[in-house]
Amino acid sequence: MKKIMFLLTAMSLFFISCSDDNTTNPDNKDYTIPETYSFDNVDYSGQTIRLEMVEEMDAVIQDAKNNGTPIDIQKLGMMIRNEGNPFSSNELNESGKDIFSKLDLSKTSFFTNLINDMAAVNTTEVAENGKAGKVTSNDGKKSYLVNAQGWDYGEILEKGLMGALMLHQVVGYTSEEKIGNTVDNKTVTEGKGTPMQHHWDEAFGYFGATKDFPKVTEGISFVAKYANGRNGLIGLNDMIMKNGYLKGRAAINNNDHDAKWEAVKQIRKGWELTFVTTAIHYLNLAKENYTDDALRTHTLSECYAFLWSVQFNPEKNGNYYQEALDKLGENFWTITIADIDATKEILVSGYNLGDIADDL
Repeated sequence: MKKIMFLLTAMSLFFISCSDDNTTNPDNKDYTIPETYSFDNVDYSGQTIRLEMVEEMDAVIQDAKNNGTPIDIQKLGMMIRNEGNPFSSNELNESGKDIFSKLDLSKTSFFTNLINDMAAVNTTEVAENGKAGKVTSNDGKKSYLVNAQGWDYGEILEKGLMGALMLHQVVGYTSEEKIGNTVDNKTVTEGKGTPMQHHWDEAFGYFGATKDFPKVTEGISFVAKYANGRNGLIGLNDMIMKNGYLKGRAAINNNDHDAKWEAVKQIRKGWELTFVTTAIHYLNLAKENYTDDALRTHTLSECYAFLWSVQFNPEKNGNYYQEALDKLGENFWTITIADIDATKEILVSGYNLGDIADDL
């Protein structure tokens, strides 16, 4: 395993380094950055609800696959808008929260079309190039529902929402409009904190971590799960949590605006690097399982959706994600090993990941 400090040095052109020392605010008052999200007056229940909604949407697809029944696209359409009590719990149905209204507006049609496309899938027929259906691994242990191009519907939906919903909202909640110096950071609402603190907490809620993360890694989901999965090679937990969410909330508590914006940069870069390194991880798996149609299409679908999600970081590292998507292409039945290798090389070179790429 490569040393994290060596990697961060090699990537100095891409990342902004942060001191591990306590930061001081403009009044020179020292404050401590906690090891976990143990702040007072924290509420991100709305974000937790939306993450649970995403999980239930994916379950609809998995149930159709397991039962050999059509995907209930009507239910999925109701779920994404939270209409007609489509969820298994009253808490979700009566929450007043939904996914659709929080999506990047330019991508609502992408998800609407994706859901509608699922109506054409016969879950009992074998998928092949040009034909949607069910594809099963060579050992018969795993199966997925894919479209005519080999896109795994469940993975494109879930990982696409990590970008168009989750990262999109994180960027919004860490913007000048939500945490800028003109935003109220004095008026405390019991259980929610100041408006600025609350906006920051909502950005944390979309990460999918528990308040005890990263000291405790059980119970995490979505982006936090993938960041933790790559952490041993590239130190994403420190980047996103210690130098990001934890530093930023402590800075807001102490009116340290410089440290707050430093933390924003770390969070956004950390999310992007989570997506990119995870995409490389799935490229490695796709090459390893190239002759298995199910495993190849499944892992390439995850890779594609993670790379697609990079676009929602306004401070992203150039256009490497799009170059990689172009090289990857959109047909996972006909893709070649050379295409996989070339896609990986674009990312490895663009993000200076040569030392760890094969280990991801």
